[in-house]
Amino acid sequence: MIFAVAPGRGPGPDIKHLRRLLIDLPEPIRITTVLADAGYDGEWVHEYVRGEGGRTIIPATIGRPTSKPPNGRWRRVMKQRFKQMKKTYGQRWQIETVNSMIKRLIGSAMRARRYWSQCREITLRAITLNVMILRREYKAFLQSKL
Repeated sequence: MIFAVAPGRGPGPDIKHLRRLLIDLPEPIRITTVLADAGYDGEWVHEYVRGEGGRTIIPATIGRPTSKPPNGRWRRVMKQRFKQMKKTYGQRWQIETVNSMIKRLIGSAMRARRYWSQCREITLRAITLNVMILRREYKAFLQSKL
């Protein structure tokens, strides 16, 4: 299920949307672990998520390769402990599956031409995918009751 959407035109860094996505989550949803790629590697990301009561698993690989430890407490922790967290980090495939499902089931071509219409279309695609998932789960539930 998709719980928050930050539509926009790319290419561009996704890290600028992180705070808004976490704030926009519906009330009963609480994020306990954030799995993100190296594009989200920033000390402020770790501090923000941990300040909200969650934990982060983000590889500390942004910047030039060096033998020195990364700057910032949480980035150093990630560098030291990332191998131990590799199994949990492997769950990132789930977001890639959601992206693939949207493209496969709903289509990858945008029909809207103006920016705000494109943002609306992306949001509607996320809602449509959620409805499709709920419908499939409901059908499976009904089948199990027969």
